[in-house]
Amino acid sequence: MYIYLDIAEGFSCAMCGACCRNDWLVTVDQASYFRNAEYFGRQNKTDEFYEAFRLMETTTSVGEYAYISKRDNGGCWFLGKDNLCRLQREAGHQHLDAVCQTFPRYPMDTERGVEMTLSFSCPTVLAKAERWEPLMVIRADQPPLKIPDDSYIVSVYSDQQARFTPLYHYFELEHHFIDIMQCRRLKVLERLDLMSKTIGAILAIQHDERFGQILYQIINRNYDFMDQPEEKCLSMADILIEHFFVNFLFKKPVYIYGLQASLTIMRNMWQQFVTCQQGIASSDEGLTATRRAIMRLEIQYGHDRKSLMQWLAK
Repeated sequence: MYIYLDIAEGFSCAMCGACCRNDWLVTVDQASYFRNAEYFGRQNKTDEFYEAFRLMETTTSVGEYAYISKRDNGGCWFLGKDNLCRLQREAGHQHLDAVCQTFPRYPMDTERGVEMTLSFSCPTVLAKAERWEPLMVIRADQPPLKIPDDSYIVSVYSDQQARFTPLYHYFELEHHFIDIMQCRRLKVLERLDLMSKTIGAILAIQHDERFGQILYQIINRNYDFMDQPEEKCLSMADILIEHFFVNFLFKKPVYIYGLQASLTIMRNMWQQFVTCQQGIASSDEGLTATRRAIMRLEIQYGHDRKSLMQWLAK
């Protein structure tokens, strides 16, 4: 079974080169480093190899053995003037590191099947998400895009969690939190407040033998409140922020970091949206600022561990 957000359907790289110019460090694991050393050696380009691939001074995560150098213009060492990857063209797609093979895909291994969404740091993905219709979760027998082998970013098996704890009911919680973030009778900040209230109520009943029963009472009360027909007048910037948060929740942060930490991350993200809107008069300028903020936040969450730790520390 494949489960994915519908923005993954029909995605095709626009070859804009933005992902190869982003302000992030593209790391490679030890196997990739020595595979490239061998390839460049066969091509009599050993000097270029040592310029292009630099060993990490310190490693903080499995797979971070080296990184790919940047050119003076900020682009990846292998990015050509045509926005195509020279390493891929010369050595083939399978020769690329897992990061470059997978992006902007975000594949996840779960007990429900293989799940996937896309990164909003890709301009093409962000353009697909700029729509009024809510994002939809699709279930299918085939993936919408090819997923490289062993490229899963996270594994989620809720049935391995302690029975009377939130993560044992993880998928019910993810579904409910996404529904909260898509409740358009509330402004975005009000949705975050409802999530906060819900998380507080859930954490208060941890390890209670009636946890499942009480949890569903909490969820049903929320739906009674959310199902009222009134809707707020929202801008496209509001809708894009909604889609960003839905996509964020689908990436399983609640399972990875826990309920309260995930809420802390989302509130810090929200504050950056508020900051980017300050002093802006027109809706067009606001939408442009929101786009920029979303792409920056995606990079910070997915590729800048220092920023993430700072958010969690607040």
